[in-house]
Amino acid sequence: MINSDNYYKALLDNVSSTVSEGILKLGFTKGESFGIYYEQDLIHYLLGKAYESPEETERELNDFITYGRENHIPLSITHEGRRFRFLVSPEGVSYINDCCSSSVFLKELISLVSTHAFNLEKVLNVFTDSGKEYTVREVENPEFEYVISFEDKVFDPYFYCFHFEHGHGHYHRLLEYSYKKLFEEA
Repeated sequence: MINSDNYYKALLDNVSSTVSEGILKLGFTKGESFGIYYEQDLIHYLLGKAYESPEETERELNDFITYGRENHIPLSITHEGRRFRFLVSPEGVSYINDCCSSSVFLKELISLVSTHAFNLEKVLNVFTDSGKEYTVREVENPEFEYVISFEDKVFDPYFYCFHFEHGHGHYHRLLEYSYKKLFEEA
């Protein structure tokens, strides 16, 4: 769980990182908003507390909206079934694009994977070029074969999951919580 003193920051950092990754993949278009869906349990993890009901979670997220606005990332949040849709305003997306740049590592990785014609060796070269220690695990999962993560979670907290087939590669970037949940359900 996240330290309760930092839970809004942890959630806003995740929103910002997800928008940054999207901008790297899709490009930046001024005036466009960006939507992200969060399962309720992931919100609970990021906020450091399990709320009794979706309504209680919504009340907490109303305060988070204020926090986002105070930190230059205006957004709206709607409850849709078991998920919550975070819609970062065009102003928030512009702020993230201008002021919350992605790491050199992520830029290089997205540049490589956007070709879809990449292999494990090329991926490992990008991880090695970061200068940080990382681990590679071969896994049995229908969606991916390899999981790579950095030892230094402050540098990058994500698990990068890769699948290679017929000369093409695909990847997913997951928080540790989502990664563990995926394996529990498999």
